[in-house]
Amino acid sequence: MNEFVVDLDHIQLAGLHTFTSGGPHSFGSSKTLPPSATSEDISTVVALHGWLDNANSFLPLQPFLGQHLPPTHWRTLDFAGHGLSGHRAPGTWYYFLEYVADVVAFLEQENLSNVHLVGHSMGGYVAQLVAAVCPERIEKLTLIEAFGLWVSTEGDVVDHLAQALKDRKRLAEKRAPIYPDTERLVKLRAEKSELSEPLARLIIERNIQHVENGVTWRIDPRVRVASAFRFTEANAIDMLKRIQCKVQLIMGTEGTKALAQAVAMWQKYVPQLQVHHLEGGHHVHMQQPEQVVELIANLR
Repeated sequence: MNEFVVDLDHIQLAGLHTFTSGGPHSFGSSKTLPPSATSEDISTVVALHGWLDNANSFLPLQPFLGQHLPPTHWRTLDFAGHGLSGHRAPGTWYYFLEYVADVVAFLEQENLSNVHLVGHSMGGYVAQLVAAVCPERIEKLTLIEAFGLWVSTEGDVVDHLAQALKDRKRLAEKRAPIYPDTERLVKLRAEKSELSEPLARLIIERNIQHVENGVTWRIDPRVRVASAFRFTEANAIDMLKRIQCKVQLIMGTEGTKALAQAVAMWQKYVPQLQVHHLEGGHHVHMQQPEQVVELIANLR
């Protein structure tokens, strides 16, 4: 895949792009099409990664894109503060809704329509809100280990705010750690995310930068600060009711256990929802990439 950057009014977003047609082909510009194709023949996929991941988490899918997808522009974004994307301005924070605003701004600036949004974990929660607020641009929605919203329980609003303020204070007192190499980070990430070390390495390598005495995180430390608020169940239901496009959910058999409860509670608000289970964990798209690509291609 090729690197790309997009300068929005408020931030620079980076990502990976490829064009696939009967086998993987890469072009330096998202405006480039093969001579035999017209714009009406080309599908558009925008893939959104999970919290503390980056665009590399979709790299295992690349070998299978050309085998299963029609002619497609595939773009995978790094969220702000992740991977190679820019960091938010000093004094600002990474509120969840700002990720939604970033993606909407990207779709508008690139004038993308009939988009198939693919979102893993946090990217899936962002994708649902994007599909709800600009349904005219979204044709299909594939959610990987994400459905509805993470909602607050009654009476915990103050607790969330208090924790966020504590996290901000602690962050101001900390200095970025420097590690001698990436090996310890890869092993820790592999263990935490139940991934093989090669898969964990894909994520780590795009989230770190080399400095004089080793490596340090490229990811903005403010990304890790606890959210100051959570949505309510009423917010989640309102969002789900407004999703008009085709929707599928891909769940790992060893993935997030709370998802089954979310589906049981809220599937009735998205009657077009299709649910699939694949062998794997929370990063099932990295563990079963060809099966995930097949499901993406076959969403009808």
